[in-house]
Amino acid sequence: MHATGVFDRDGELLCGREDVGRHNAFDKVVGRMLLDGMLPLHERIACVSGRLSFELVQKAAVAGAPILVGVGAPTSLAIALAADRGMTLCGFARDGRVNVYSGAQRAT
Repeated sequence: MHATGVFDRDGELLCGREDVGRHNAFDKVVGRMLLDGMLPLHERIACVSGRLSFELVQKAAVAGAPILVGVGAPTSLAIALAADRGMTLCGFARDGRVNVYSGAQRAT
């Protein structure tokens, strides 16, 4: 099972969804946010379970999320795309720690 959540600046969960696929969970969150008139996701943080693929970075960029965090590793292509789009990409988020792969200026 995978999950995606979108959080505000204060860490409040605005929308969360689960699915057997991490891409489907992300799509469900973006769809709900669209229906609720909350797109683009400026000043929001998108968090996913699992690894950070190029496709998830694409979806986050299209949705307007400046920050994407995952509990797993990002692919090299995901890092390159996030850097190209000016996004903050963080992986291995667990136990109060995170690795920042692009956009470190937002992570301070």
